[in-house]
Amino acid sequence: MTFKPFFLPTGIGSLPYKDPYKASELIIEYFPESPYWPQLPSKDFREGMLIQFIEGMPGLFMEGEKVYFRKPFVPPSDWEKFYQADFNESEDLGYFGIGEDFAAGFHAMLGLLKQRKPSLIKGQITGPVTLSLSLLDEEKKPIFYDPNLKEMLLKTLAKKARWQEKEFKKVVPEAETLIFFDEPFLSAYGSLGMNIGKGDVIECINSCTSSLQGLTGIHVCGNTDWSIIMETSANVIHFDAHSFFPNMLLYTKELKAFLLKGGMLAWGIVPSEEEYLKKEGVSSLVSALEERLGLLVKEGIPKDILIENSILTQSCGLGALSEDLAEKALRLTQQIVLTMRKRYES
Repeated sequence: MTFKPFFLPTGIGSLPYKDPYKASELIIEYFPESPYWPQLPSKDFREGMLIQFIEGMPGLFMEGEKVYFRKPFVPPSDWEKFYQADFNESEDLGYFGIGEDFAAGFHAMLGLLKQRKPSLIKGQITGPVTLSLSLLDEEKKPIFYDPNLKEMLLKTLAKKARWQEKEFKKVVPEAETLIFFDEPFLSAYGSLGMNIGKGDVIECINSCTSSLQGLTGIHVCGNTDWSIIMETSANVIHFDAHSFFPNMLLYTKELKAFLLKGGMLAWGIVPSEEEYLKKEGVSSLVSALEERLGLLVKEGIPKDILIENSILTQSCGLGALSEDLAEKALRLTQQIVLTMRKRYES
């Protein structure tokens, strides 16, 4: 992996805006080198993380915000269309596209990028573990436990992620692409309420990333077993470096190996919680970042590797904040990047 981000900034996904162009323009203003498309849950419930990527899945029952899946293979016509699209060898992924009703920010961002030349474009999709444990069948059981529904979901997410990559490349062919799989449920890994094993997690993630040609990332906004994530095929690991850094210190051996083989660490150093965001500034967050970098260096991770392979972001999505605070989070990210790059320029 030759791509070296050197504190490149980006964002996690959600913003509190309803106007997709306003949200996209704001992202480009602060992150012209590495924009991401905005998810807008305040605009439409279909942009919520559990609904946004189910479009086109067979057997889906959707009435307002009520969503569940019928047992396979009902109705047969839905499944026939799905399998025809899945086995299409031409890589025509139109069936798996994400419509404007479900992702207005994606389409707005694509239009704005036509006149720009970023070095990286970031997309995102709800991760397979989180989505398969959240979506239910008609008996109110998570579809993770139905082999046919689970396989269908994994195939769909993989192709929706690949579709994003292809759409980005049509607009900005020279840019690197990064697709994040957002896995908030993995913060509960190991608890009594999450009855899945290490192999299940790795299999689910790798099945969704295997067809991607650009960079892939995993976002978890709380504590988790990071050693499992580092065994997947993901190139980038995003963690909440503001509130949950001590958890990452438990996995420095695995992190060192991950970084030495070309992996990257996305530091969610700018808090997404209103309580913390209101009182933090550039100075305090730069100091916190430097302290955390130093602790990893003390654990044997080469500092030059950390600096070259770090991305800076917010700790989580900003959709629950006011517009003013969301913009503050983006501005802080930009200012921290400028400070760190100036400090470590060779």
